[in-house]
Amino acid sequence: MKLVAYRNLWGVEGAWDAAIASILDAGYEGIEAILFTAAEHAELKRIRRRRRFPFKGTIWTRDAGPSVAGHLRSFDRQLKLLLRTGADTINVMGGYDCWNPDEAARYFEGALKAGAAAGIPVAHEIHRNTALFHPTAARRILKSFPELRLTCDFSHWVVACERLLDDQIELIRLCASRADHVHMRVGTEEAPQIADLRAPEALPYLRAFERWWDIVWEQQLKAGAAVSTFCPEFGPPPYLPTLPYSGKPVANLSELCDWQKDRQTARFRSWFASRARP
Repeated sequence: MKLVAYRNLWGVEGAWDAAIASILDAGYEGIEAILFTAAEHAELKRIRRRRRFPFKGTIWTRDAGPSVAGHLRSFDRQLKLLLRTGADTINVMGGYDCWNPDEAARYFEGALKAGAAAGIPVAHEIHRNTALFHPTAARRILKSFPELRLTCDFSHWVVACERLLDDQIELIRLCASRADHVHMRVGTEEAPQIADLRAPEALPYLRAFERWWDIVWEQQLKAGAAVSTFCPEFGPPPYLPTLPYSGKPVANLSELCDWQKDRQTARFRSWFASRARP
């Protein structure tokens, strides 16, 4: 099994052609992004004609309101745009956190049907403000839809539950068995993103998340996956904390992403080598 790193364009500054070239030269193999405008779709399509790389497009239905129909219309519209732009895989931040079980089920029935017809892998992200915002809702939905594939971002549940998730290992294992992609951001009980994961005080949180990511790798290896993909999806302010008055970020976003990419790549090599030994 091979580990492949993606970089999200969230928070990336400057012209995309130069920024993407720099990202790929830094060892990332794929690009992940939400494209908000027709101009952004056209720009990414133009860049990929010049330099081919895997592109994971993101669907985000957040502005669709509380109706199931509204979220499905938003899903279908963004899916069609990403297919025309040439996405190889798709990540979905979809649905509404206050739906009842019937409404959530109707959303996933429609979204999974549309995703299956797209002909490329579609994974639904564990994320606040969506139908998968909390372990309780996610457990019910996963049991109802065995075909549902996930992007695992456990930082959202740590905030939602206001605790680390070692008391939910069986659910972590269930999510891992459905995982197509992992967002390797580290958060705390009070924030979705730790200030600087390189700091000594971050180590207990980093190690907790790594325990859960190891479970994802174990499940993927058990399933015979040839590739495991991840994104060190740290974001700019306000996700990245800032200093009072000046508004200056407390850390450099690119350095955080690169440090996490390098750490998890090295960890995976060691982990995989240990599984290959007799």
